[in-house]
Formats: sequence, structure tokens, C-alpha cells
Amino acid sequence: MFKRLVAASILSLTAIGLPVAASETFTQYKAQSEAKGKKNRPALLKIADGLLADETLSPTQLTYVLHRSALHLVRENRFEQAQKRLAQLKLHLERFPDNNLLGKYHWVSGDLSLLLGDNNSAEYHFSHAVTLFSQTQDTRMLSHAHRLLANVLSAKRDYFQAVSHVYQAKDTALKINHAQLFDAALSTEARIYSDFKQFDKALDVLNQKLQFQNDQPQVSLAHLSSTYFNLAKIYRSLSDHEAALLAFQKAYELDAQLKDKNYMGVSLLNIAKQHLKLEDTTAAQAAVEQALALFIEVKNSQNIGQAQAVLGQVKLANQQFNEAISLLQTGLEKISYDKNRQLNERYRSYLGVAMSHVQPVKAIALLSPMLDTAGTQNTFRILTSLSRAHKRLGNFEQALSYQEQALNHKQTQNEQDITARLEAKKLNSELGLKNLEVSELQAGLEEQQQDTKTRTVVLASAIIVLTNFLLLFYLYHLKRRRVMEKETELLNQSLNLKQQLLADVSHELRTPLTVLKLNIEALEYNLTEDPKATYQVLQRRLDMLNTLIADIYELAQADTNNLRLEFETMQARSLFDELLIAIGPIIEVPDLEISYENRLPDSLLVECDISRLNQVFNNLARNSIHYTDRPGRIEINVFQQQQTIVCTFEDSAPGVSSVALSKLFERLYRCDKSRSRDLGGSGLGLSICEKVIELHHGAIEAKHSSLGGVLIKFTLPIKIAHN
Repeated sequence: MFKRLVAASILSLTAIGLPVAASETFTQYKAQSEAKGKKNRPALLKIADGLLADETLSPTQLTYVLHRSALHLVRENRFEQAQKRLAQLKLHLERFPDNNLLGKYHWVSGDLSLLLGDNNSAEYHFSHAVTLFSQTQDTRMLSHAHRLLANVLSAKRDYFQAVSHVYQAKDTALKINHAQLFDAALSTEARIYSDFKQFDKALDVLNQKLQFQNDQPQVSLAHLSSTYFNLAKIYRSLSDHEAALLAFQKAYELDAQLKDKNYMGVSLLNIAKQHLKLEDTTAAQAAVEQALALFIEVKNSQNIGQAQAVLGQVKLANQQFNEAISLLQTGLEKISYDKNRQLNERYRSYLGVAMSHVQPVKAIALLSPMLDTAGTQNTFRILTSLSRAHKRLGNFEQALSYQEQALNHKQTQNEQDITARLEAKKLNSELGLKNLEVSELQAGLEEQQQDTKTRTVVLASAIIVLTNFLLLFYLYHLKRRRVMEKETELLNQSLNLKQQLLADVSHELRTPLTVLKLNIEALEYNLTEDPKATYQVLQRRLDMLNTLIADIYELAQADTNNLRLEFETMQARSLFDELLIAIGPIIEVPDLEISYENRLPDSLLVECDISRLNQVFNNLARNSIHYTDRPGRIEINVFQQQQTIVCTFEDSAPGVSSVALSKLFERLYRCDKSRSRDLGGSGLGLSICEKVIELHHGAIEAKHSSLGGVLIKFTLPIKIAHN
């Protein structure tokens, strides 16, 4: 506690005005550490040592320096120092907790464990990193952690979990559109499939990776080269040496564009090996000699040794045994057994093959001790070489024994390969069955995934599927109920409208029928003084009934889409003039001033049904005349507005309220409900007008008129003439 108080006091004094030497140094260190490209790690580690000795460094800055310097120590293969630095970081994080930095501590610790070959420790650290980065929502580091955990699980042959984590690494990278992370995840996925002999799937993933890289706006030639190199290795595993050769050559071309001589040489060595498989020793020798020249230029001793050893293989294939022995021995001197045991044993076995032809005693001395430690691929080569060496020495019984061992080893290896392929196919089938589980894990089970085994995953997936099914079932029924409620509401509205319409129609029919009945009874019982006048009343009422029934029939046809129009193309200006002439007898009314203005150009065409437009004109004229007080004024105007023809009927007082104005096109609507049909209308005229104009692809509306009454405006589309 005392130390914390002292540190806080120092920090507060520094903030007040004391110079902070570490501040600028830390800023430079952070900038250099996070800079893209190759870093001068030894120089950064020296700066870090100086910063860690500076007591003015804040806790946050100290955390950063401890983490970054631990990472640099791991990259420089200074593993003991890295472990000590990570221990310092862990203690510091216990005092100053930071989940994101704790996740990075586990990430670097896992990386170190991988390099030290401790897969159990690596799995522990990467699993914790996944959990912590999920909590802090550090998506970039989460993708890294999933990918590295997938590598560890694949090495432990836990392929189910490995594939699950690599899928999550890809999805996480895609969420933030991080091309490099997605590219790295694809490489890991291909390697996992290759690990359990699913070479076809590995090829599919690498081809997907190649397509993804080519789709990027800026293609990394180094990444492309790596992808082609990995493709070649898969083809080589499938013994498709021609395809492998083409892929290695493509990798070499890209390395040449990058002018990376070391990688160019490595690609050339692999090209030479494929030429050897294809028995083209001339091309193989040319490729090796070119690689050797590059390695000598960059002074890479181990690669020089490997090139000399491969050149020895070429000589061996040409049966130039002494030259092969010399080259293989020279190459092996540069390939350290401690640093690269596998490579050293491989070329020693080839040296034994060459010696078995011309130096059988030396071959036996070299190869016999190797049998106990040799790998599967080298064992068959060693046994056949020992058999050949003993045969040349006349030890036929011993030669036969080694030959039988070689044949037995080959048979065992073939059986193991068959078993491995069968296991791979079985595993592939099981992985196919687990794809749904992997998808579910990607959606939301990352935290549970680290320790979950197959049965737990199946159970969790089943619960999720059941939950989703129940949720969907509930939502479906909820939606269905709402739809039914809406349908019921609409049905009730429809029934109410029908009942209202029937009531209105009944009322409209009852009034004239009552008048008819009374007048007929008056005639029957001689109660009328003027029979002729009574007959005229009967005639008017019958005409009104006929009009009402006809209008109802027309609206019913329109509602059922059976109202058909006979369209023809007309000259618009003359059409409206004819329509006005047709309503001439209606508008010749005393005390009403009628004005008509047609401003349409002569060239304008319109497609219409003349009889129906005449009906519209008739209805609108009658409405204006019937509901305009005398003396009054009616104006009819026709003009063009953009691509439409506009026609307006405008009358003087009385007007209607805004509420009534919006209901004028409703069927049987009257502003005054007590008003009778003595004016001769059915109450359906405007509704019919609306239907007719809609069938002409136009629009109709009612507004307040500047004359004091109502303005009815309808529009018709202009017909475009085609040349």
C-alpha cells in the first residue's frame, strides 16, 4: 500500500510539471513496436529494458512494455528471458487488472509453449485467451487466438475441436473485414485437413484462399507465393508430381518478383525434387545448381548444405555414386543434427544408399545404428540399402534378412496408409455430421467450447435447435393470430360497409317506392285532382329508380373488375369540346353563368372511352348545377400539366366543410342526411366518376373552390406518339 501511495505521489508531481523522460521514449517505443514491416527487435528490447528501469512509467505504460518485450523475446528465440518477462507481466496484471492485456499475456504464453513443444500448456493459454478476448470484444485478437488454438488441437489429433475453432477464426476475421486474418485462418484450415489426410479438402481450402487473395485490391505476392507453395506440398502428398512441379514453379516466379533469393532457392530445390520424381535428372540438376548459386549469394549455410545434398541425390539417380557420396557428405557437414534432425537423417539415409553401391562396409557402419531412430520414410530406404551392401559383400543370408524386413516394413506401411485413409474418411464423415454443431458453436458457444467434448456439443446443439424450434413455433402462431385478428377486423369492416350500403340502398329505394305507392293509390281511388301531373310524378320517380339501379349495377361491375372500357385514341382538344357539347342541354339553366376554357394544344392525343368520359362530364355537370345556389357561376377548365390533361369543374356557393369534402366520393354520401332525392341524383355519381377515371389510369379529387363552392379536378395521362 505504501509503495502505491509513493508511486501515486510521484505520478501526480510529474503531471504538475516535472519533466517525464520516459514519456517521449515510451511514445517512440510504442510507435516502433506497432509499425508494420520488419522490426529491429534487439534495439526495441534495449529500449524496453531502459523503460522498465524507469520508475516514472505509469501502470498502463508498464503493462504495455512488459507485454511487447515478452513478445519480442519470444520472436528472438530467447525463451528463458521470455518466461521471466511473462511472469513479471502476470504479477503486474494481478495488481492492475486488465482483461484485454491478460488475454494477450495468455496469447504470448501459448505462442511460447508451442515453440517449446508443450501442447497442453499451449491449449490452456489459448483457451483462456479466447475467453478473455470474447469478453473484451477484441475481435482481431480473438481470431488470432481461435486460429492458434486450432493448430494446437490439430497437433493433439482433436480434429473436431480444431475445425470448430478455425471456422470461428474465419468468421471473426470476416466480421471486421480483416483480409490477413482470414487468409491466415484459411492456411490453418488447409493444414488441419492435411494433418488427417483429407488432401482433397485441403486443396479446396487452398484454392479458396488463392481466389480470395486474387480478389483483394492489393495482392500480397509473398502470401500468394506461400499459397502456391502449400498447394504444391498437397499435390506432392497425393503423388501428383506434375501438378506439384507447376505449383512450385509458380511460387518461384512470385519469389523472383519479390527478389527474395532465399525463398527462390527453396522453391528451386523443391522443383528439382519433383523433376527427380518425374525422372528428369537434367532439369533437376539445373534447378539445384541455380538454387545453390542463390544460397551462396545470400550466405545461408544450412540451405547451401541442403542444395549440395539434393545435388548428391541427382548424381545418385544418374548412378554417379562417388560424386553423390562426396556431395552428400559435404552437404551434411552444414546441416546440423541438433537443429534439424529430420533433415540430417534424411540425407544420411541417401548417403547410405550411395555408399551401398561402392562402399558397402561404410554403408553398413553408417546405416545400422540409424535403424532404431529412423522415421517411417527413411526406414525402407535404410533396409534396402543394407540388403544391397550385404549382398555386395557376399553376405546373402543377411542380405535376404534385410530384404524381407524391407518388404515387411513396406507392407506394414501400406497397411498403415490404408488404415489412415480409412480413418480419415471415417473422420471426414463424422466431421460432416458435426458441421451443424460447429455452426452452432460459431453462433454463440465460444466460451463453452474449450472444454466441451462431443456428447456435450451434441446435447447443447439439440437444446439450441429445440429452443429455436419452440421460439419459431411461438412466433409463427403469434404472427398467425395477429393475421387472423387483422383478417377478422377487415372482415368486420367489410360486413359493416356492406350492411351500411344495404341500409342506404334500402333507404334510397324506399323513398321513391313510397311516393310511387301513394300516387298509384291516389289514382286507383280517384283521390287526385290532376291525374296527368300524377303520372308525370310517377314517371320521374321511375326514372330515378332506374338511374339508381343502373348506378349500383355499374359500381358492382367495377368492384368485381367486370367494368370494361372501349379505348380509342382521340385528339384531346376536340374530345373535350365534344364532351361539353354533349352536356349542353344540362348546363343551359337560368340564373347560372357557365364558362368553358380549353387550353389544350391541337397536337395532344389521349386514349379513352368516349361514352364513359361523357358519363363523367354528365355527372360532374349535374352535381355542380344541382348544388349551386341561384344566381351562381360554374367554370369548366381544361389544360395540360406536364404529362397529364387536367379538367376542373368549379362552382360558386354553397361550399362544404373540409370533413364533408373528403367524403364526397363515398357511395350514397350526402352532406345533409335528411335531404331527399328530389334533385334527381342517385348519390353514386361521384363514386362512378372515381372508378371510371381510375380505369383511365388517372386521378380525381375534390377541393374548396375560390368561387365559394366545390372544385372537382380529374387528370388523364397523355398518350405518347411513337414515330
